Amino acid sequence: RLLLWLLAPLLLATVVTAPWRALTARQERMTALGVSIAVLPLLWSMSAPLPGGIYLHLLGMTTVTLVFGWQFALLAGLLAGGVLVFVGNWPLPALPVNYLLTVAIPVLVSAAILVTANRLRRTNLFVYMLGVGFFGSMAALGATLTLGNHLFDTGLDHALVMLLTFPEGFVNGAIISALTVFYPELVRTYDDERYLGKPR
Repeated sequence: RLLLWLLAPLLLATVVTAPWRALTARQERMTALGVSIAVLPLLWSMSAPLPGGIYLHLLGMTTVTLVFGWQFALLAGLLAGGVLVFVGNWPLPALPVNYLLTVAIPVLVSAAILVTANRLRRTNLFVYMLGVGFFGSMAALGATLTLGNHLFDTGLDHALVMLLTFPEGFVNGAIISALTVFYPELVRTYDDERYLGKPR
C-alpha cells in the first residue's frame, strides 16, 4: 500500500506533463505506441528463474523511453502490466512492485542517462546509440536487479548482475540503432542537430 502511494504521484505527473498533442499529431507514433504496449507483455512473459524465487526477463523499457519519452514509457508500461494482470501472469497484489522494478526504475534511470548525455559538450551519434541505448539499458537493468536483490534478498552477486545486463544492452542498443538510422522521425528523444551536427 505504501508503494502505491509512492507511485501514484509519479503516474499523476506523467499524465499531466505527457506531450499528448505531439503523440496524437502523428498516426505512426500512436501506432508504434500501441505496438509497444502489445509487445512488452510478450517480452516480459519470456522469463527465466533466478535464485530466491524471482524471474528475470528482458525489460525493453530503455527503447520505449527513447522512442516516446519517459511519460509515455511509464504509461505504456502500466498498460502492459495491466495486460499481464488480466491474463493471470502477474498477480494483482504484485502489480505495484512489478511495475516499480520492471517499468518505473528502468524508465527513470534511462531518462537520467539521456539527460546526462544531452548535457555533454561534445557528443555524436554513438553517444546516443551506445551510451544511452546500450549502456543506458544495462544500467537500467542493473538498477532493477540491485533494488530487487535488496527487496527480496535473492543473493545475486555483483558479477552475475553485470553478466545479466549484457543481453538487455544488446537488444535495446540494436533496436535503437536501427530506429535511429532508418526511422529517426519516430524516436522522440533523438536530435539530428545535437548528435550529427546538422539541422533537422
